[in-house]
Amino acid sequence: MKKLLITVIALSCFAFSSYGQDKVEKQIIGKWCNPYTYESTGELKGFEFEKGGKCSAINIPSLDLKTWKIDNGYLIVEGFSKGEDGKTEVYKTRERIGYVTSDSLELVVQEAQPRLAFLYLNMKSIKKLVTPEVAPKEK
Repeated sequence: MKKLLITVIALSCFAFSSYGQDKVEKQIIGKWCNPYTYESTGELKGFEFEKGGKCSAINIPSLDLKTWKIDNGYLIVEGFSKGEDGKTEVYKTRERIGYVTSDSLELVVQEAQPRLAFLYLNMKSIKKLVTPEVAPKEK
């Protein structure tokens, strides 16, 4: 009986953690832009995360992104980076997800105290939440 109870608890924990990851994956799908770039230049630059793990860069010509996934609370993005010298290198980031809502995605550096590494706002809401210092560049 004790073994059965431990097995049920372990499986429940796994199921709940899997459910949480599925929820985060669904929340991340969309276009996310850097609010600081938008505020200072009026340009929308960031990432688009699609269903099925496909990823692309938004207005960042040096990045040819291919895939994204969440693994144990980390957002992993992979693709290629093109240098100014024309050389192409493998691009891979692994950032801890601080939180994600319909409007914002926070990636943190995990040290003694977590600190903000990157903040992205959903492209649908960035223009409502951030006022650029210059006229936005429309495309």
